Amino acid sequence: MLKIRNRIGIAESKYSGMDTFEECNDQKHFVNYPKKISYRYNSRGFRDHEWPQDLSDVIWCVGDSFTVGIGQPFEETWPRLLEKKLGKRCLNLGQDGCSNDTIAMRIKEIYKLHNPKLIVVMWSHLARRRVNGVNVRHDKKDFGNKEDMKNFVKNFQMVNELPLPVVNTIIPQEVNGRTDLLDYFAKKKNNRQHFLGFDCCRTIRLRPRLSSF
Repeated sequence: MLKIRNRIGIAESKYSGMDTFEECNDQKHFVNYPKKISYRYNSRGFRDHEWPQDLSDVIWCVGDSFTVGIGQPFEETWPRLLEKKLGKRCLNLGQDGCSNDTIAMRIKEIYKLHNPKLIVVMWSHLARRRVNGVNVRHDKKDFGNKEDMKNFVKNFQMVNELPLPVVNTIIPQEVNGRTDLLDYFAKKKNNRQHFLGFDCCRTIRLRPRLSSF
């Protein structure tokens, strides 16, 4: 859970995943994007510097490609911006295409091995699942808004019932038209869960090379 093996040892590249001319939303914008972007992964397969030996006082940032910072200069990824803001080492545990199943499992592993002081999680698309150890876009055996919400609630509760501070947010696109999700988070915000809400994500430009909007 704390390594992405297919990213370990790969050469530094200018492109990754959706951040290519063929996959981007706006090819003209992509070609003219002025900032330099490269993807370099540490010995654990995460887009981050090497982790310090002492992990007792770091902030663990967990999520999908929005956390990796696809289409984003490394220094402008949200874990790096958080690190600069707080002056405390923030580890980037983002993974392209990561499901909420895997995110929850990863956080449980962090808790088990490292007794973290703080985790910040950016939850992923609700339709994604972990099937036979692999992240998939959806599970045809467990498909639909109702099923997606049930699966998300399971993972959210699993993480937030751990005896540690967790700050929750979610990728911005996922809340569009999801009144069930908005209602659920409104209730949790009024309870004990730390929740940043959706507007915080919009204050950071995510995936800026992929489109002009």
